[in-house]
Amino acid sequence: MNKDIMNLPTLKEIELDLFRVLQNTFADVLKQILEELDQEIASNRDKKQFYLHDKRDISLETMFGTISFRRNYYRDRQTNQYVCLLDRYLAFEGTKGVSPLVENLAMEMAVTGPSYRHASSTLEQFLGYHVMSHETIRQHLLETEVSFKKEMRSSRRVLFVEADGLYVKRQQEKRKGKEEKIAFVHKRMEQERKTHHPY
Repeated sequence: MNKDIMNLPTLKEIELDLFRVLQNTFADVLKQILEELDQEIASNRDKKQFYLHDKRDISLETMFGTISFRRNYYRDRQTNQYVCLLDRYLAFEGTKGVSPLVENLAMEMAVTGPSYRHASSTLEQFLGYHVMSHETIRQHLLETEVSFKKEMRSSRRVLFVEADGLYVKRQQEKRKGKEEKIAFVHKRMEQERKTHHPY
């Protein structure tokens, strides 16, 4: 074969190019879905309670890149507060400017990784665009409510203490040796099965 016509991209380049095309396509699809859902919510809302005030611009950092669109903004006649019903129904905060999935990913990288900067650069390297600065990740993490899993407790409160001594010989000393004290403290959650072997 002629080498001149075999100037092909690498598999890595093909994957990256395809990933970027898919990101752009999915960003358009996500934007269209959100706009349609916002219109559906507007048509089916309780019009006596939620007065359509106006439309507000929103930009969200997503797994597919930044998407921008306009969503409906309402006044709740019962509470006299303003609300975006799309945010409420889809369980996200548009004012944060980042999708919950990207936010969770950034938080996990920040907690499990070495630093906020590393989380920010890793996210950028993976998604192909600058998503969140290290300071933004830090602020989001400070605002995140942490819930602790309930600690498993044994049904019986037993603390095992095992102590013994070990005679250790010393080199280059006039005395022959010294007894070292050893202690082991633990909570045993399950009773060990002991098997007796006949001698």
